[in-house]
Amino acid sequence: MNERERRDFEAGLAEEVDAWLSGRPTRRTFITRLGQMMGMLPLAGLALPAWTSEAVAAAALDLADASTPLGKAQAAALKASTEGPADGSAFRAVAAAKQYSGVSLSMTFEAGLQALDQRNFSGPVWEQLTGIKSNVVELSHPDQYSKPVAEHIAASGAYDILDIEPAWTPSLADGGVIAPLDDYIAKYMNKADFEDYHPLYKALPTYKGKIWGFFDDGDMLALYYRKDIFADPKLKDAYAKKFNKPLEVPKTWEDYAEVAQFISDQLAPNVYGAGHFRKAGSPGNQYDFMQQFRANKGVLFDADMKAQLASPQGIKTLENMLAANKASIPGNNELDAVSLWAAFLQGKVAMIYSWPPTGRMAANYSQSAKAINFIPQSSVAGKVGYAVMPGGHPEHATGYNKALAADSANAEAAYLFMQWATSPPVSLARTMLPYSLRDPYRLSHFKSDLYRSLWPDAKDYLINLNNSANVGLLDMIMPGWQDYALSLDRMCSSVWAGTDPKEALQTAAAEWDQTTERLGVDSQKAAFAEYSKLPGSSADHTIETMGMAVKMD
Repeated sequence: MNERERRDFEAGLAEEVDAWLSGRPTRRTFITRLGQMMGMLPLAGLALPAWTSEAVAAAALDLADASTPLGKAQAAALKASTEGPADGSAFRAVAAAKQYSGVSLSMTFEAGLQALDQRNFSGPVWEQLTGIKSNVVELSHPDQYSKPVAEHIAASGAYDILDIEPAWTPSLADGGVIAPLDDYIAKYMNKADFEDYHPLYKALPTYKGKIWGFFDDGDMLALYYRKDIFADPKLKDAYAKKFNKPLEVPKTWEDYAEVAQFISDQLAPNVYGAGHFRKAGSPGNQYDFMQQFRANKGVLFDADMKAQLASPQGIKTLENMLAANKASIPGNNELDAVSLWAAFLQGKVAMIYSWPPTGRMAANYSQSAKAINFIPQSSVAGKVGYAVMPGGHPEHATGYNKALAADSANAEAAYLFMQWATSPPVSLARTMLPYSLRDPYRLSHFKSDLYRSLWPDAKDYLINLNNSANVGLLDMIMPGWQDYALSLDRMCSSVWAGTDPKEALQTAAAEWDQTTERLGVDSQKAAFAEYSKLPGSSADHTIETMGMAVKMD
């Protein structure tokens, strides 16, 4: 199967998954395609980058030096698991899980670095504590959604624990693919741990009044900028003379493009003002469009679930993004997330916005691990500042929940692992792993003296992640999000190629309407109403506007 055939196959598979989840059984053709997919997997494996193979090979317990902040965090996690406090969720989970010694739990992870935590730390430690083994199943990101559905239809019981995007929860819960945790939580968990989640993340696994997993990855976008460039006296003077205002870290998207263009005009080709991951599907333009569109007061759907993308707010958003592209490093529209990181770490770009690993990489903390040494050493360590996104409303882009597979034959053991891994002391140690892509999400993570001592500016980094969550926006947590997102990615890519923004917005809106009609207008309206209740569903409905913002110093 060549790449084109693979893309066509995945598109067809996604359509069948949605058809099944919306109550239109297609089991026969679905199972046939599942067989095709299984035969295709070796091809997908060959396509993975070299570092993934290295990551797969690494599978032994890897503890940090006990004198380091990470070593101390790991020791604290082990102590909480074995010595207590006795009412702690980590201690309770270990004590209860020992009855399942000898069981093996199959759990899905995104292929590559996401799986290394389980292979090198969480899995081996859990086995030593309880005798329960873990079987790590690495999947591509789209397969993390479609494979569990396929295995559920086949009633294979292949998985016990699923790493899923919060946006997938409604589909997988309604489809019976995942199971609610409420009864287990009542029996085993110290419920005070819920209060340790940042309020934005606390409600993400809740759907129709039940809890369908534990949130486990704070994927908040943030602005990372060169402090030395913004403090340069010559640049400050030149900017003030040209614009009659001080050179500052931009707070609006119009200022962002203006400042980026000014820096490029002054410093290129040595340094450019900005860079963006604009390449189609890598990881996708939808996150940037969604955060800017909603910061511009754009509305997603009207009362009849008709898409409202083709609006003055939509045009303004795309025009701002085009202005930012024009001010950016050459090749901007073909950058993916990794190549953008490389450009920033090599000092070629003054501003980028991306996921939280950016801060760890810029400080050269991540590169201390062999598994992530494909990322270049940072030449800007100590020079990087952190800020909330221009426009004031960053996107929480993807993230992960740990969810219990409804067909698990070891449901209680699987639940207990999830409780243990996401408990405050264990999750802190996991988010501090240099090679992990798990990002801080608990208040105790943001406040941790150990995490704050990982590099000189780590405290500022953590406070900015907390502040960003206070005003952050969520992906649409409802059926069809994948299709809505792909439409936005295609829309942006066509605009980068020269399509008129209004025409591209109208095309994307038509695609959104087709997706809504395919999944059912009434059911989508109900799902969107449920999503709209969540903090972070719009710029007018954030943690801050609801009076729940967490102040931190």
